[in-house]
Amino acid sequence: MSHIRWPEGVEFTRVTLVPEGEARECGHCERFTHVRDIKERHVHSLRGPLHVVSKVAFCPDKGCAGHAEKHVAAAEEMAIAPPTWSVGWDVFAWMGHRRFARHWSVPQIRAELKDRFGIAVSADLVEDYVAKYEVMVAARESDVERLVLEYRDVPDVMLTIDGLQPEKGHETLYVVRELRARRVWFAEPLLSSAAPEVRRLFARARDMAAGIGKPVRGWMSDKQQAFVSGVEEVFPGVPHRYCGNHFLRDAAKPVLEADSHAKVQMRRKVRGLREIEKRMLARIGGPEPIEQVADPAIVAIEHVEEAAGPPIVAVGDAAVDPTVAVEPLPRGPSKQEQVVLDYCATVRGILNDDQGGPLKPPGIRMDAALGEVQDSLERLIATKKGGLAAKGWTPTLGPARRPCATCTTALTAADNMSSATCVRSRSAPRH
Repeated sequence: MSHIRWPEGVEFTRVTLVPEGEARECGHCERFTHVRDIKERHVHSLRGPLHVVSKVAFCPDKGCAGHAEKHVAAAEEMAIAPPTWSVGWDVFAWMGHRRFARHWSVPQIRAELKDRFGIAVSADLVEDYVAKYEVMVAARESDVERLVLEYRDVPDVMLTIDGLQPEKGHETLYVVRELRARRVWFAEPLLSSAAPEVRRLFARARDMAAGIGKPVRGWMSDKQQAFVSGVEEVFPGVPHRYCGNHFLRDAAKPVLEADSHAKVQMRRKVRGLREIEKRMLARIGGPEPIEQVADPAIVAIEHVEEAAGPPIVAVGDAAVDPTVAVEPLPRGPSKQEQVVLDYCATVRGILNDDQGGPLKPPGIRMDAALGEVQDSLERLIATKKGGLAAKGWTPTLGPARRPCATCTTALTAADNMSSATCVRSRSAPRH
């Protein structure tokens, strides 16, 4: 490839390759061959640029049929880089790994090659070698002999098929996976999701299963009609199951709707966080009286006459006019103020938590977290010196702490202040 322009002054590491052993003997007359030609090429490697010199040997007997044959150290040269390549195997594997394992973009790969290894290449070079890497990986993954070795201890195979659409308007990529060994068998883009097109994928999966000599125990997919008909035609009698994720997603729709409504209600009841934070920040950032303390870093340099202006005072290495009003720096928050700010930040994070699937609705998690904050505030109030606890007050189970209708646990005031409080009781609306 002609994507690399080597600048002047590059220091190459010379690698000389000479055919040895049987490669040095003529295959026709078995005479010792003589070096009569040299092939040279420059190759990028992660250890630095290489100057590969391959010596070419020929049979010295002009009457021998092997006189026109070339004898080179093909294996040694191939170990560095394939013919016509301008990068070595190490650079090639590095680019492919960054692109497909870490999902780096082409500009990222180019920048890292230049900054870390001093290899300046074009975007076309990276794209070409990444495409070659993809072809090699696909060929390796679909190698039947390798599949036979991987599935030698597997009694049968479980297959699944799903359609992925990378971007709107592009072809749908249909992926066939095997669940026993947890590997992708193949993927193919299809312009149409019609049954005849999809049926070809099932036929290919059938041939691969027959090639490794393993029976197909079952299929898993969504209820797309092309999948259902394809399994029935190509794999008659093989069980076809509905994908558990799709099943849960459909079954959880009413649950998630109710959970979303509960989150809205909780956010409506928890108000005033911003006002509390404003008051705390105003107290922290307001001017505070500063005591006059003698500081050895402040030294009077010179007293001048009144006509010359006010005296100059040195603060460290800088001269400061003491008549100029200097705004005092805001003080740091006190312990009590920091506790209030931490509670506000915690509650805001709880209210903004929208993560979770059908098995972990965020509304339930939000309710439990708000209950923990409420318990913490109650403990602070009850244990404060001179507070309500000192006057004989104990927390009681009020409307905000009543058990749920399905819970038969009787909660006492002591339970209300402990971590053993029934979690299900927090699902009731708070007042």
